[in-house]
Amino acid sequence: MLKAGASVLAATTIGVLAWKYKGLQEEHEELQTKHDGLLSMAAGLVVQLAESTAENESLKSENDYLKSATGASKTLKSYDC
Repeated sequence: MLKAGASVLAATTIGVLAWKYKGLQEEHEELQTKHDGLLSMAAGLVVQLAESTAENESLKSENDYLKSATGASKTLKSYDC
């Protein structure tokens, strides 16, 4: 009787552990998917930041040129009629 009880307890324990393991695997897969999505989003943001930085530098250069004597002169001459 004791052996039968121990066998039932062992089988139940193995079943519970297998069930928990499967649940943890599913949770891991879900977290991995979220992680991959976040990495993709971060990569996209890095690209956008690089593009914005390049555009900002270009606009700064243009602004500096327009504020210079040469740029201001050409701009004013373009409005002469």
